[in-house]
Amino acid sequence: MEEPSICELPDDLILKILSLLPLYKESTATHLLTKLRMEGPWKLVPDVMFDDDDDESYASFVTFMNFVYGSLLFNNDQILERLHLILNQDYSASDINIWVKLAVKRSVRKLRIQTFGKTLELPRCLSTCVTLKSLVLHEVRIKIVPPCFRLPSLKSLHLFSVQFSGDVSLASLLQSCPHLEYLVVWDVVVDTFPPCFLFSSLKSLHLLSTYFSEEDGSVASLLRICPVLEDLFVKRTCRIFNNYVPHTCRTLKTLILRDLIIGSVPPLFCLPSLKTMHLLSVTFSGGESVATLLQRCPVLEDLVINKTIDDNVMIFDIDAPSLKSLSIDNSKGKRACVKEDRGFVINAPSLEKINFKDTFSNFLEFEHMTEVTEANVQVICSQSEKFIGSFTSIRHLSLCSLSSETPYPRGTTFPYLEHLELCTCSAGWAYLLVCILNDSPRLKHLKLKSQHGAHYNDPMILWKEPKSVPECLSTHLEIMEWRQYEGTEQERNVAAYMLANATSLKMATFSTRCRNKHHRMLKKLKKLHRVSQTCQLLFD
Repeated sequence: MEEPSICELPDDLILKILSLLPLYKESTATHLLTKLRMEGPWKLVPDVMFDDDDDESYASFVTFMNFVYGSLLFNNDQILERLHLILNQDYSASDINIWVKLAVKRSVRKLRIQTFGKTLELPRCLSTCVTLKSLVLHEVRIKIVPPCFRLPSLKSLHLFSVQFSGDVSLASLLQSCPHLEYLVVWDVVVDTFPPCFLFSSLKSLHLLSTYFSEEDGSVASLLRICPVLEDLFVKRTCRIFNNYVPHTCRTLKTLILRDLIIGSVPPLFCLPSLKTMHLLSVTFSGGESVATLLQRCPVLEDLVINKTIDDNVMIFDIDAPSLKSLSIDNSKGKRACVKEDRGFVINAPSLEKINFKDTFSNFLEFEHMTEVTEANVQVICSQSEKFIGSFTSIRHLSLCSLSSETPYPRGTTFPYLEHLELCTCSAGWAYLLVCILNDSPRLKHLKLKSQHGAHYNDPMILWKEPKSVPECLSTHLEIMEWRQYEGTEQERNVAAYMLANATSLKMATFSTRCRNKHHRMLKKLKKLHRVSQTCQLLFD
């Protein structure tokens, strides 16, 4: 049987194959090229990568040079969406300039160059390229930025481990990008910018492992020269603030800070338009700097906090009247017994959605949050009842309480709760289920799951049937899901009660991790009485 030719494959599949190939693999690439028609899909390849594969032999060097020239000269009508040059060996500036020039003639939109620390002479042909929108420079050294060098249409610039030497600095390169909108800087030293310099069109800035060479340099000082900046992401970068200069960015909407240290917040610092802020493993000088930072964001709506044990904040004070969404993760590290209070004080009267995972706090204080409609809560804290009990308007609740105590005050009701996800990892989960069923008259969807495995530190609290059938079972519950069902006596009793009393139940789904017991458990479930004649019993 004759093997099919690659030319017989659909054009889009050939394009995909060529886009994924590092074209220096001569035996494969040449074989493919010889089988393609001269006017075939090769001229439409969107992405081309040349990698010399770290082979230092002279023969390999010559072969690679010939291959790159031959490929780029193959068809004058070739359209390049992206050109990626991975250059381990030393190539002359003229060769690199010619390769880029050939790509420019083919309307290249994205260019990536990696030289592994060797000097790169910026190709002058880029100054006339109106199609280039994205440039990535990786591990290159730049000694000269010609005065007339421009990147007239560049929108996105990524600088990864780029070194500047002599009189050349980051500002020298950025001055050649008049329409830049997106900038990523990783492992780069930032020098002082000229007094009149502005990022007039920059909307998104990422500073990753960035260092400031001047004493007065800081992240906040950059905000002064970014008049339309909307998004700022800072990770492992020194000096967030400079206390000697006032900083206000009126256009910033999103701020993400990760793995860094924040000292005192300057008195005149303000972010009047900030809507979203993420504080991920951030170390503060103390609780006061946290409170001050949040106060300087008067219209904040979305706050994400990933807390660490050594962040110097004992009580995290969140006073944000405009906040609508809050996510807190305080579960990293090992739980230890502490004498002093650690935890959160939250005043967010406009809050609508909260994700709260806390295995360390021993102090929680919350104002009544009547607007919260969706909550995902995982807590170990004797004061958690003050927390969950404030969600009187909740509609969707996902709860994991490792304490055997009911995590809300007696007499609390959830009149709007329709969807409940309850984790069965605590010893008192069955008792807690009864409490919530009694206090949630409109519950429609119940999901039980062992999300974290069993944590039975307390004695098992056995299931006791309610004295009267909860209102939600007799009138509203329509769907019940039970994930990681193990068929224990406790679980069978709960399942039997639910199926025997949920008169409106339409679907009950069970799944198990115990494959060897799967058939036996499901056989027992099928024998249970179902009061709802329309209930479907399903097994995943």
